[in-house]
Amino acid sequence: MFLKYAIIAFIIGGLFGFVTDYKTAVKASSFMAFIGSLAVLGETYKVYTNGPQRVDLFGVSLNITGLSNIFLLIIGLVGIATSLYAISYMDIFENKGKGWVYAIAYNTFLASMVLIVTVDGMEYFVIGWELMTLSSFILVFSSEKARDVGVSVKYYITMHFFDTIPLFLALGTTYSLVGSFEKLTFGNIHVALATAPESTKIVLYGLFLLAFMTKAGIVPFHFWVAETYRAAPSSVSAIIAGAMEKVAIYGLIALIWRLIGDSSTLGLLIAVLGAITLTVGTLYALRETNAKRLLAYHSIGQMGYIWLGIGIGMALIPKGGTLAQVGALGAFAGVFHAFNHAIFKSSLFLSAGAVEYRTGTFNLNELGGLGKYMKWTALAALFSSLAIAGIPPFNGFISKWLIYVAGYQSKSFILAVGAVLAAFISAATLASFVKFYGAQFGGEMKKYATVKEVPVGMLAGQWILAGLTLVIGIFPKLVTPILNEPFSAPLTDNIYKIGFGSVLFSPVLFVVLFGVLALGLYLSFKPEYGKTAKPWDCGSTELDTDEYRITAEGYYLKYEEKIGSFYRFGDWFYSLGEEIIHYIVRAYIWVASYFVKIVDTPYTDVESLSDLRKEQLLYIDEETFKPLIRLLRIVRDILPGLRLGTFVVLALIVVGAIIGILMVL
Repeated sequence: MFLKYAIIAFIIGGLFGFVTDYKTAVKASSFMAFIGSLAVLGETYKVYTNGPQRVDLFGVSLNITGLSNIFLLIIGLVGIATSLYAISYMDIFENKGKGWVYAIAYNTFLASMVLIVTVDGMEYFVIGWELMTLSSFILVFSSEKARDVGVSVKYYITMHFFDTIPLFLALGTTYSLVGSFEKLTFGNIHVALATAPESTKIVLYGLFLLAFMTKAGIVPFHFWVAETYRAAPSSVSAIIAGAMEKVAIYGLIALIWRLIGDSSTLGLLIAVLGAITLTVGTLYALRETNAKRLLAYHSIGQMGYIWLGIGIGMALIPKGGTLAQVGALGAFAGVFHAFNHAIFKSSLFLSAGAVEYRTGTFNLNELGGLGKYMKWTALAALFSSLAIAGIPPFNGFISKWLIYVAGYQSKSFILAVGAVLAAFISAATLASFVKFYGAQFGGEMKKYATVKEVPVGMLAGQWILAGLTLVIGIFPKLVTPILNEPFSAPLTDNIYKIGFGSVLFSPVLFVVLFGVLALGLYLSFKPEYGKTAKPWDCGSTELDTDEYRITAEGYYLKYEEKIGSFYRFGDWFYSLGEEIIHYIVRAYIWVASYFVKIVDTPYTDVESLSDLRKEQLLYIDEETFKPLIRLLRIVRDILPGLRLGTFVVLALIVVGAIIGILMVL
């Protein structure tokens, strides 16, 4: 019942787009999205307390399992925070107008993700997936800047080429197994696959893996991530990173692992892809000076951690015995990190958006000293930065630590190396967020002396998530029963400790000991406050005091030079992906220009997407029926001047032609 209320709220939120006033449309639709997200959380609690639910939603069959419930929890939490935040934040796009576009696309985006993780049929899964892609594409270019529109188009074409096509091919493959759309439920597909040829399973593995790797930004299909996250409004970036990427994780588990079946080899491949991705994404984030691009690369890196954990589970559970228990721990840890990542990464994007809201920039080289004027935003960013870096007692530490434990105990050299690499990369993550936080909130800059804290709604959105990083870090038992339900990992968890076997960690004890140590240091050194001194300027009289600082690009310059060959290779690989998308776009323009020439003249010059937007397009279905439309228009024009006999003759000719065509067909 809660899920029905959620979808109704999203529909009403979309309908508010028809209000002509921009602010009214955006604020009302965002509020309804907030109500819908609350209802999603209500459904999560209902399923947790009463078990899996089967729901008929306007004729569509939904099956809300324990796995679905995890992702409903993620979508609900992220939706609540971003919707509250967007009520004030989206004011910065008021000069663009088109509140109706945002209202419809934003609510459709949330509703489509809810449907994807709950539908019980392959055809509805694909429809929901396409709605998610289309609505996110529309939201990405809200600024309508030429660069951002180009980014959004490349994102959409990338998703069509690497997402939609594979999923439609998978839909056709599963249809051939079941033989009917009415019977195309996941249960029927799973039964049919049990007796299907191995080649069919391999084809489905490949198609699904390509689609979910692309949507999750797994290397080498990560080339769309950085610019897409940069271009989108920060509230939208938070949903894409916090929720949309997790829908790909749902697909990985529900369709590849559960639907097709266990495969240790595929699990090992997924773990390796995860280890490569967490390395590449994090090292690229380390050199970024744009706050949103830095966060985007860290989304790539953190998705690598998640894939590593799930890959450990897929690789070890089929082996049975103790290894199966270790595998279950790895899968649980991967999903736990997906949940934690949704919280701290969404919070970080909202913090970056708050800085943009007050300063107008994401460029870390131009920022500084904001901690003095935006204290609550700075503290929320600090909490989330410590969480993503895996610093206890924040939530990111526990899920990362459990991934390490599973990898170390896997008795697999490859998985153990992946776990060691993940632990090392956490240090690079911490270094990156020292820059992210310090460049924005550290030091002093006179030019930002008039900056004020953001509105209450934006702060509430940040703190709903930032507060959870600490609460869940100290009391993981609040969420572990929900997250562990699909895996039954032999987890030792209570209010005081969490772990596996004899490897345990007590967040509560850590907080107590750390608090006592901090208090002891404070009393021992007794820091003095209130004293200020001007920095020494070496006698200079012309240098602005705002320049007395290390810019973001100077933080790890020497380190970047040391691994320059890695970046050069990665840049080449990235440019290769860009070239592939470029030629796909060119192919699209070439096909589309044909239909422009049909409408206009054979000499229409179409070289870019901008040229297409200036012309009238004719679609394939229009071209098919164009001769008939022309005939009807001619009849419409000459009919008033015809006598009855002439009209009868023409009517007989038309009817005879139609009958003749039908007989030939």
